[in-house]
Amino acid sequence: MKIHAWVNPYRISTNETPSHLSADNPYKADSALEKTTDSGIYYDPSSEEARELIVNGVAEIAENYDVDGIQYDDYFYPTDDESFDEEEYEAYVSEVGKDNSMSLENWRKANVNLLVCETYRAVHNAKEDAVFGISPQGNIDNNKELYADVKSWCACRGFIDYICPQIYFSLTNPVLTFEDSLKSWTELDYADNVSLYIGLAGYKAGSDDDEGTWENDDDILSEEYRIVLSSEKTSGIMLYSFASLTETNAEEEMKNLSDELNLN
Repeated sequence: MKIHAWVNPYRISTNETPSHLSADNPYKADSALEKTTDSGIYYDPSSEEARELIVNGVAEIAENYDVDGIQYDDYFYPTDDESFDEEEYEAYVSEVGKDNSMSLENWRKANVNLLVCETYRAVHNAKEDAVFGISPQGNIDNNKELYADVKSWCACRGFIDYICPQIYFSLTNPVLTFEDSLKSWTELDYADNVSLYIGLAGYKAGSDDDEGTWENDDDILSEEYRIVLSSEKTSGIMLYSFASLTETNAEEEMKNLSDELNLN
């Protein structure tokens, strides 16, 4: 078994969770590092100091704990509201000049890309055989709203070792099916050192999610695994969440998936 530490890089608190932050929390020490939205408090993606804090934290995990890798979750910019970092963007434009400046969209993507690139280097410098991956949203188009440049991460060396889109959809999801989402990811260009894993929604097994399409069958995950296995682009699956392995409503799904994986 290998252990990858799971990290939400920009989140400080969301929806008042946690309700109280330690007085030693870096956010308390320097509120200039953070941005507040209706949903919570986040580190400012445009702040060099905030980026350094995040990267150093990741390096500390890799150096001091027996982990095999680091994985970033699917949340990056918490909003696409232009007022979120209007002051910082205007300062950037003023510094480089209007004719030389990036659009707000490209500037935000560049901020995230810089964090991802520096995290990749920090993980490998801290532990030579450790890997760094990201688990973005399964609907590939939704990543644009988060300024998550998934296409560059996959195609260019120096960003990630693997990507694991959260394709948490049933085979008959009326909004976006599992196979349609998978196709959008397998059609991307990948650098030769970047692996593609597929995240499966164990937590939806037996539930009424995706407009009830998980309630009709108990072999959705095993069928999705077979589909993943048939693709030349994919390297395997990841299952969310661990709790679903023992939940009663997921029992039949997990048994069928285990049979398919030859775990029984």
